[in-house]
Amino acid sequence: MTSSRALAADDRRAWSLPAGVRFELRLLWRGIILPVCLVACALFAVLNVANQAGAVHTDYAQVLNTKAEYRANGMDFAADLRKPAVVVVHGNEQTVTNLARYDYDGMADSIIALSPDSSVSESLKYFGFIFFPVLFFLLGLWMSTVQRRYHFEKVTLARTGTARTVLARQLALLVAAPVVIITVIVVDVVARSIATAVVSSQLPFGKYPPLALPPAQNALAQWGVVLLVVVFFGAGGILVGAMAGVFAIPAIVFLAWDLVVPFLGANDPRNWFVVLGRAVFDYGSGFQLAAPIPLAQPAALLAAGIGAAVLLALGYGGIRIRNPLAT
Repeated sequence: MTSSRALAADDRRAWSLPAGVRFELRLLWRGIILPVCLVACALFAVLNVANQAGAVHTDYAQVLNTKAEYRANGMDFAADLRKPAVVVVHGNEQTVTNLARYDYDGMADSIIALSPDSSVSESLKYFGFIFFPVLFFLLGLWMSTVQRRYHFEKVTLARTGTARTVLARQLALLVAAPVVIITVIVVDVVARSIATAVVSSQLPFGKYPPLALPPAQNALAQWGVVLLVVVFFGAGGILVGAMAGVFAIPAIVFLAWDLVVPFLGANDPRNWFVVLGRAVFDYGSGFQLAAPIPLAQPAALLAAGIGAAVLLALGYGGIRIRNPLAT
C-alpha cells in the first residue's frame, strides 16, 4: 500500500508543472492581473460579437438598397446573382462590378461569421493581432517586474538562479495563454449562439445561403501564427521588464508604439504579423485588420520566427543587466 501511494505521488510530480512555473502562475492569479485580463477578454469577445451582429444588419440593409436600385433601373437582380462579382483596386479606390452578387455575398458571409461554428477563427483573427500583442507583452512585463517591486526577487534568484527564473516565466506565460484563449472562445461561442438566435428572428437568414464555397482555411496555420504572436510579444515583455526593472514606463511606451504610432516600414514587427494574419485568416466580413505594407509572406514568417527566438534568448542575458543580487 505504501509503495503504491509513493508511486502515485511520483506520477503526480512527474506530470505536475515545475515549482518555479507554479510560483509564477500563483503570482499572476493572486496579483489579480490574470483574472482582470480574463474579464477584459470576455468583455471584448462580447463586443466583437455585437459588432458582427451589427454588421449583419448593415449588410442586409445594403442588399435591400441594391435591390431597390435594380428595380428602379429595370435591372434583373436574380440574373446578376448567377454571375461573379469583380473587385478592382487602384490605390485606395475600389471599383465593384455586379453589385447584386457583391452585396449578397457580403450578407451571406456576415451570417456565416455570426454563427457559433465560426467562433474559433473569428475569435483568433480578432484577438490575435490587436489584443494579444498588448495582453501578452504586459503579462510578460508584469512577471518580470512584480517581484522586484515588492523586494523579494533576490530570494527567487538566490534559490533558482537567473536562467531558471526566466525559463519559469516564459513557461508560465505559455501556460496562461491557453487559459486566456479558451476563455475567449467559450464566451464567444455563447455570445454568438445568443446573437444568432436574436438576429435570425429579425432577418430572413434562410434567403441568403452562400452561392459559392467559402475560401479554405488552414486551422493549423492560424493557430501557429497566434502562438507566434504570444511567444514574440510575451518574450518581449519578459525581456524589457528584466532590463528596465519597472512596469509603468515600458508599458506606456509599448501601448503608444503598438496602438498609436503608424507602421515604421515593412520590417516593423507589427507589419510582419499583419502580413501573416491576412495570409491565414479571411477578413472579408465584420472586423477588418489594417492593410499591411507590402512584404512577402515567407519573409514575414522568417522575420517573426527569428525575432521570437532572439527575444526568448535575450531574456536570459537581459535579467543579468539589472540582477538585484549584484546591487
